[in-house]
Amino acid sequence: MIKNKKHNKQPIVPIEYINEDKVVYGSKRINLLRIAQEKKIKKLQLAMCRWGDKFGKTTEYDRSNWRNNFTSVLKMESHLSSGLNNTLSKEEKKLANRLYRKYLGFIK
Repeated sequence: MIKNKKHNKQPIVPIEYINEDKVVYGSKRINLLRIAQEKKIKKLQLAMCRWGDKFGKTTEYDRSNWRNNFTSVLKMESHLSSGLNNTLSKEEKKLANRLYRKYLGFIK
């Protein structure tokens, strides 16, 4: 057995990571949930736009309600698209379901 054999150690070269500033967020389940919620919010936006086109000549009260509801839906969409971990809260989901029933009931 040779005791004094010198080992040629390779110098440790740091590995450069591609896109090392990107951090993986959340799990696959949360990302799939967020994507599904984004699709549903887009569908709600489309239904609300159709309602706005069809019922353009309504009372000022209905138009102001529609405007407030539509801005809340836009806020939900921007919240979902702002990050990979962002999903809708329980209250936001209830509001979206209520708005979907309200505005889709008029349009077929």
